[in-house]
Amino acid sequence: MKGPVRKRNVSNLNHNHKDRQRIQEQILTLNENDSIEQLLAQKFKKEGFESLTTIQQKALPIIVRRINCLLVAPTGAGKTEAAVMPVVTMLSISARLSGKIRAIYITPLRALNNDVFRRIVRYAESENLRVQIRHGDTTTKEKKKIVESPPDILITTPESLGVVLSSQRMLLALQNLEWIIIDEVHELIANERGAHLSIGLERLQAASLERVTRIGLSATVGNLAEAGKFVSGTNRKHAVLVDRSGREYDIRLEYIQGSFTNVAHFIIEYIVSNKISGSVLLFTNTRDEAEYLATVLKNQSEVKVDVHHGSLSREMRQETEQRLRVGDAGVI
Repeated sequence: MKGPVRKRNVSNLNHNHKDRQRIQEQILTLNENDSIEQLLAQKFKKEGFESLTTIQQKALPIIVRRINCLLVAPTGAGKTEAAVMPVVTMLSISARLSGKIRAIYITPLRALNNDVFRRIVRYAESENLRVQIRHGDTTTKEKKKIVESPPDILITTPESLGVVLSSQRMLLALQNLEWIIIDEVHELIANERGAHLSIGLERLQAASLERVTRIGLSATVGNLAEAGKFVSGTNRKHAVLVDRSGREYDIRLEYIQGSFTNVAHFIIEYIVSNKISGSVLLFTNTRDEAEYLATVLKNQSEVKVDVHHGSLSREMRQETEQRLRVGDAGVI
């Protein structure tokens, strides 16, 4: 007499198969991430980084795993590369999508845009990716080109992002957006620009059919928790990565009594007595003060003086920025 036939539990088999499949996918993902990190290490070395900086070491494993994050590190610590190079690399090894913006770099400063633009272009072009910049100085012809032939990576300001999001054609171009990088986060927290940008970030998220990863960059942040939420959005998981290594600065604080004429005289005397031959940056509270101080400095000395603010023409600002980069700017 035959014993009872044992029925195999199909449900358990299915679950076991799914578990094995999930584990295999996780192993493949881990192997893929390790490979990307190794590839990135080679690319950083190619770009002149003999070794990764502290913030780069912390950021790469997080970004490769597409985790929302805020990177906080001193100026010159390699934050831009820590964010941009992984994004560029991961875009380059994924399927190409013609006419789709897959990464957006948002920065509050137009002048910074131009400098960042040159660096991002260099990294992106090495991977055959297209980059365009869109801000208040962008010509009508350039804006039209962005709409008609969207780049892989778009660099823009919070204000110009609002304009981009008002275009139906641009919303279609953003359907495959995967990455958002927000620079100078500390300039945007708890102010009107930041509030508008927060809405813009959510609209970007809604426009995309992909999972969008956000990366924030800042040299200094008072409230890390608040800044992290600003970058990722409320109730979204994120990592806050901080490089606490400091730099030593030789700071001299002087209080100059009297008029702008007295201030100008002190500046000239300081430059001459310290034999400063490089560029000197002077910051004022308003554009009018900048113009007035520049006029006084020109009248009192033969020092080369330039003014830089948003009311000047694009050409004038770019000429001044170029002289600053090559060390031939005098006083700005």
